Amino acid sequence: MKKFWNWARDETAPDARVLRLEGTIAEESWFDDDVTPALFKADLNAGSGPITVWINSPGGDCVAAAQIYNMLMDYPGDVTVKVDGIAAAPPRSSPWRERAYSCRPCPP
Repeated sequence: MKKFWNWARDETAPDARVLRLEGTIAEESWFDDDVTPALFKADLNAGSGPITVWINSPGGDCVAAAQIYNMLMDYPGDVTVKVDGIAAAPPRSSPWRERAYSCRPCPP
């Protein structure tokens, strides 16, 4: 299993964490996979404090996206999502398409 997520500490805020989602989200489907989602959830819950999620991904598996989305929504701390490069949408059936992204117009 190739992990598409990576955790780091935010050097400017000692209690904050950074989650980087890079590359294809779950090149192998999470459907009928109990191990990979459990690993992600364990990583998510291994720390506390606010999380900044940086996304640079061409999209991927909608089952994985739905599970990640739900885990982040259930996380007790603040979660901020930022796009770094590309945040291509997973298939239409994914909840990421409807609620996860908040965009502001670019300044002139």
